[in-house]
Amino acid sequence: MTRMGTAGVVWLVAAGLAIVTTIVFRTDPVQWVLTMAVGVPAAVLGLWLMARPSALAASASTVIAVAWGILYAVLTVLQADDVAALATDVFLLAIGLVAGVMTYRAAATARLP
Repeated sequence: MTRMGTAGVVWLVAAGLAIVTTIVFRTDPVQWVLTMAVGVPAAVLGLWLMARPSALAASASTVIAVAWGILYAVLTVLQADDVAALATDVFLLAIGLVAGVMTYRAAATARLP
């Protein structure tokens, strides 16, 4: 598997964890909508990076990683009083940013269409 494909797998894992966490634990409707709004595109991006890596997919990864980072950083601050929610949001923040950086680094060294 290529480095872009590996980054796609990490995006799929991040998206899967975010979506499952949202469905199971989130009760606030605004948080639910926002986390799904980054989780579903992250899953699509993961599949895209695995199937047909391209410069456009790498750019989309950067956009999603920035949105992901902002969202989960804000959720981390808002839920700082609940240790379980804080730990979950920090973990999801980290895995999304790792996926974004992995994609960026893979794209920097790859020959992409």
